[in-house]
Amino acid sequence: MDPALHMALIASIRSRAPNMTRALQRVAHYTLEDPQAVLYKSITELAEDAHSSEASVMRFCRELGFTGFQNFKLAMAQELATQQQPNANSLQGDPVLDLIETARIALDETERLLDRRNIEAVANELLSARHIEIFGVAASAITAQYLEYKLARLGLRSHIARDAHLASMAAATSGPADVYFLVSSSGSTIDTVKIAELAHARGARVVGITSRVKSPLAAVCDFVLLASWPETPLTGGAFPSKISQLLIVDALGSYITKAAPERLDTIRETAQSVTDRSI
Repeated sequence: MDPALHMALIASIRSRAPNMTRALQRVAHYTLEDPQAVLYKSITELAEDAHSSEASVMRFCRELGFTGFQNFKLAMAQELATQQQPNANSLQGDPVLDLIETARIALDETERLLDRRNIEAVANELLSARHIEIFGVAASAITAQYLEYKLARLGLRSHIARDAHLASMAAATSGPADVYFLVSSSGSTIDTVKIAELAHARGARVVGITSRVKSPLAAVCDFVLLASWPETPLTGGAFPSKISQLLIVDALGSYITKAAPERLDTIRETAQSVTDRSI
């Protein structure tokens, strides 16, 4: 892409919009009205909000010289970041207090998003599963590893494939007695969505932690657990979104022990098994 266009993306959209098709113009006008909001949307959400289609959003991005929607969002995030003054969006003016406040907001919003019946159903699925497979990439892999740890403390064996190809092969041989637990804040990570689709096609129960209810991952999941604080391309893995996901994992642990109180004994047993590893 032309570096000059990269540095003046909003101006480029404004100048090109009059010559675009009507469908693309709707995407352009929506973007110009609130470019910050676009950073937090999936391609499906932007298409719906702009009264257009996903194909039109892709054509809009290519019209501007980008290969895809994520490249467009990254460029937009970079341009908006250069326009912001230091601490322009600060809540307290102190970085530590800002983190605490955004974490509090993220937790409060996640609490309101969580359907208790949904999370209880997921807990029961995990308790009855023949095999539990967990997958997430990059920052989402941190949440996946924490879930694996929590399940181990509860005596529930699970597995995380560190390679997307191995995870895809495992999903292709899964079955109705298996649970596939996918983590993706955007809900659009290609490898994660493909694994979910493969597992779903084989009849496995598919659970997703995501921040976007309208996303490719959510569309294929049997259960969607929504975490607040969607990320922009420049804030992937940020503290507010991570703590929201960890809240969901801990809530699952609580619902598992509620459904199976004997798992509390398992927690004590697994804790006792590693006491000699501390000084």
